[in-house]
Amino acid sequence: MSETKYKMRVVRGAFVDLTVLDRLGAVTLEKYERDEWQSLDEVVVTLEEIKELQKSMVHHYDDPDVPWYMDGYDVNDKNKMIVAFGADDGEGGRIFLFERSSKSDIESVVKYGISKGIPVDQMDFSGVDF
Repeated sequence: MSETKYKMRVVRGAFVDLTVLDRLGAVTLEKYERDEWQSLDEVVVTLEEIKELQKSMVHHYDDPDVPWYMDGYDVNDKNKMIVAFGADDGEGGRIFLFERSSKSDIESVVKYGISKGIPVDQMDFSGVDF
């Protein structure tokens, strides 16, 4: 049985070592005007690779108390969502796995993100589709 793979969106500038994304075959989805953010990339990874990416995430540029996060879905089932916060989130990198249709699970993720200082308008996980 093969390991589950997740298609994740990541902000390239959120990583200490950018070569980790290149080694994983990241593809640029969108360039940002903010130089330090660089681009929004897509990478297909296992849960173990997500955990390694979390360790490579840096403190947010705008506020070092706010962690970066990445989101995505199971490549075989877009209804199975994943949101992974950087290892600097104060809890070692919390990972949420949930069904896209579960409003209560999405509310839990949003509540957690808000508690970490992430603006609510940046956490619309129901529309993740890239």
